[in-house]
Amino acid sequence: MPGKVYIVGAGPGSADLLTLRAASRLRAAQVVLHDDLVPAEILELCALSRVINVGKRCGRHANSQEQINALMVWHARQGKTVVRLKSGDPAVFGRLGEELDALRKAGIEFEVVPGITAASAAAAVAGITLTDRRAASALVMLTAHSYRGEKLRARGFDPQHTTFAVYMPGPDYGRTASELIESGVDASTSCVVVSNAGRASQDVRFMALAGLRTASGIAAPAILIVGEVAREANNMQAPQAELFLKLRAELQVPISTEYV
Repeated sequence: MPGKVYIVGAGPGSADLLTLRAASRLRAAQVVLHDDLVPAEILELCALSRVINVGKRCGRHANSQEQINALMVWHARQGKTVVRLKSGDPAVFGRLGEELDALRKAGIEFEVVPGITAASAAAAVAGITLTDRRAASALVMLTAHSYRGEKLRARGFDPQHTTFAVYMPGPDYGRTASELIESGVDASTSCVVVSNAGRASQDVRFMALAGLRTASGIAAPAILIVGEVAREANNMQAPQAELFLKLRAELQVPISTEYV
């Protein structure tokens, strides 16, 4: 009798941000096919599973999508309980549609378990909102890596009242900034780049969109959030920096400038 495939969202990377259902499915799985970005702390929940890395990273493709689809189907046909574990949310730039098509075609039962997507995780660690009735009545999710190699297009929305969440914005951040500006987003618009959201190595950088052209040293995975929602938090950076420096001088305590 065929098994079942659970397509599970691992969220941004911290195990405590998994849903209870996701954790339950991982503990019960017999085979786990996981993305390259899923960290060890989440894979530790799969102690009784056969764990297989089928990840694809920019510039390095160990497995084609067709091979991943075939692995899901093959293991399910062996009667196994299979978890296809994806970082973030499977339905947001996670190739979920292609995998569901393959499972439907093979007659394999499946269930999708959503996860926290990168835009929500990045906004949370940056201390901003994605929508705001005063400044952002629309949220547009884009990817800088199109299957057909197309340019970013932000047209059709009022850029003054829209938040743009750009997944996979690097490594050419200059190109990403230029394409957004060409689409009508003002170069002075505030933005924030969040790398490794929710992990110990997370990096949060506020800047104007034009400043993104000279940004460097941003580790993947990262997400870019552009819009008025980032402006107030961006304006708070200078006062916070002054406060930290003043405290360090007055108390002579070695406060790390990592948080300045």
